[in-house]
Amino acid sequence: MHKLYMGNRQKAPGQQFITPSSHSVQFYEDPEVFLEQLAGFAGAAVGAGGCYLVLATAEHRCSLQQRLARRAIDLRMAAAGNRFIALDAREVLTTFMVEGWPNRERFFASLEPQLLRARSARLRPDAPLSAFGEMVALLWEDGHREAAVHLEQLWNELLGRHSFSLLCAYPIACFAHDSRDDLFARVCREHTEVMPTEGYTALQSDAERLRLVSTLQQEAAVVRAVVEERERAIAQRRHAEEKLWRSEEFVRRIIESGVDCVMILDPQGRLEYISPSGQQALEISNLSNFLGRSWVEFWKDEDRPRVEAALAAARAGGIGSFQGDCSTPQGTRKFWDERITPVRGNDGQVEQLIAVARDLTELRQAQQIAVQAEKLAAAGRMAATIAHEINNPLEAVTNFIYLARTTPDMPEEAARHLEVADRELTRVAQIAQKTLGFYRDTSKDKWLHVRELVEDVLLIYERKMRNKQITAEVSVDPELRIYFKQGELRQVLSNLLVNAIDACASGGRIWLRAHASTDWSEGGEDGVRFTIADNGAGMSPEVQKRIFVPFFTTKANVGTGIGLWVSKSLLEQHGGSLRFRSRQGSPSGTVMSFFVPGNANLQVHELPRSA
Repeated sequence: MHKLYMGNRQKAPGQQFITPSSHSVQFYEDPEVFLEQLAGFAGAAVGAGGCYLVLATAEHRCSLQQRLARRAIDLRMAAAGNRFIALDAREVLTTFMVEGWPNRERFFASLEPQLLRARSARLRPDAPLSAFGEMVALLWEDGHREAAVHLEQLWNELLGRHSFSLLCAYPIACFAHDSRDDLFARVCREHTEVMPTEGYTALQSDAERLRLVSTLQQEAAVVRAVVEERERAIAQRRHAEEKLWRSEEFVRRIIESGVDCVMILDPQGRLEYISPSGQQALEISNLSNFLGRSWVEFWKDEDRPRVEAALAAARAGGIGSFQGDCSTPQGTRKFWDERITPVRGNDGQVEQLIAVARDLTELRQAQQIAVQAEKLAAAGRMAATIAHEINNPLEAVTNFIYLARTTPDMPEEAARHLEVADRELTRVAQIAQKTLGFYRDTSKDKWLHVRELVEDVLLIYERKMRNKQITAEVSVDPELRIYFKQGELRQVLSNLLVNAIDACASGGRIWLRAHASTDWSEGGEDGVRFTIADNGAGMSPEVQKRIFVPFFTTKANVGTGIGLWVSKSLLEQHGGSLRFRSRQGSPSGTVMSFFVPGNANLQVHELPRSA
């Protein structure tokens, strides 16, 4: 007598799409009804962001795809994304069957890559991964029933390796003979769920069987209702998940598009995430080297107590904040404004910390430069005041010297001394006048004699050069003129000349040259190019990388570190440029060259002069 074996437990058709890992079998009478149910299950899996692997005959694959299309499932997009993989069951069988028996190694080599490909294609990690296979049914129909049972066992072994849901299907006509009861029971034992057919009309000779089939049919009706309700719940859940996904995607785009550095820390302050803009600001090329490290380690020792205090405030549910210096892995020093806020879980406990850092380096530098500029302006005003105020006593002393020199019977030696004194006082008056020139007429452009401008700057620093026995060679056309701001051009020349003097050793040489030129890098603009060269020690490659960084100086307590930065900024504001060459060793030295755009005469004559 044929008996129906229900396996370990009976569940509704489609349960395999919910259970994380299951092996179900469906016995069907009407292929059309079965394929319609299968289309519902496959559509639910793909629509929920999961993947469905189908190993079926060409006829059943075509019918299933048509039904999915009627359910508005975009199979082309799903197939392109590996979320719907349809394979020919007979072709796959040939890859691992050896002399009518499934070869274990070939089976895994054929099926495992397909499962891994489908798993990686899911839209979310928790999305379903399901498969439908007809290979066992094909073996059964071909008379390889023991091979079919063994193939079911191989599927179970594959399920042990990978978590997914598998549905196998047999036409119920395959088990119409009593002689196959044992094989039928063995097939059922290899599955966790056994789903009955639509009806057992071919097996009505047994009264007890009829009662059991009637009961199963009633349960099947209830199951269908449950499945329909479950499909509605899945659709609602999918809609909610898609809405949540869109919301998360919106937040992600905001974070990744922002200019601030957004970091996520665990409650202990270890780094879990840095936004792309944050990685760029921090000059991080390999994020994996920093994940899991304590955030406190990134800060300077003197700032770490304030960092710890801010973290403690956020852990307590408040908002922590501080400002401090943090150098990037590339060595760039940056100043940050930090805000740390807690992220609470459903239980109200702090699960993570969000740190939002804003790069205030440029703002801080601008503030420091403004303060320094104000100091320099104050010093300049004081120098101009002093230069102005000493003119009157200088004039008086000059008059007295003149009276003394014209006194009758003045001793010859005393007259020589008075002549030297008169010459030095004249020089003092010239220096005072040139000093005043640095702080007058800086706001308007006017025609400047370049030769006179260079000589004025040299006069200011003549004594400093004389003390170091430095020789200056000047090559400037006496007729060369340019329309520019006098004060700004003096400032640039002065900054570069002072640097050249400081770079030279005793007995060094400085070369100053100015000539009409054309800057082809800016489209052929006319102007004047100034060149200041020295034979000093030169700059190392490390120093050359940072000479235009504000407040960087190699002069210890003497320099401010803004001379070259200010000079470069002034020139670029007017469309000019500043470049340099430097080398150490023998010979050594530095050449600073800057271009000033503007109307200028084009005659150039080499007129060397020694200072």
